Amino acid sequence: MQAEDEADHFVSSAESRASWARLIAKIYETDTMVCPKCASPMKIIAVITDPEEVKKILRHLVKTGKSPPGLDPASLN
Repeated sequence: MQAEDEADHFVSSAESRASWARLIAKIYETDTMVCPKCASPMKIIAVITDPEEVKKILRHLVKTGKSPPGLDPASLN
């Protein structure tokens, strides 16, 4: 019986990503799953939660001149 209860509460990773996209869209009042340049649909391919990995990615984007708007590169040190 316990295994059945656990199965009822299981959320697939695809459902979880869709839930995050809906939450972000609600908070920021924008559809985060639509490309702002061409209006094509986008999909989430990964969620990175390790702060050090996030910093490595952001440092790389700063080096290539593609840093996210509003990012202070000094905050990555």
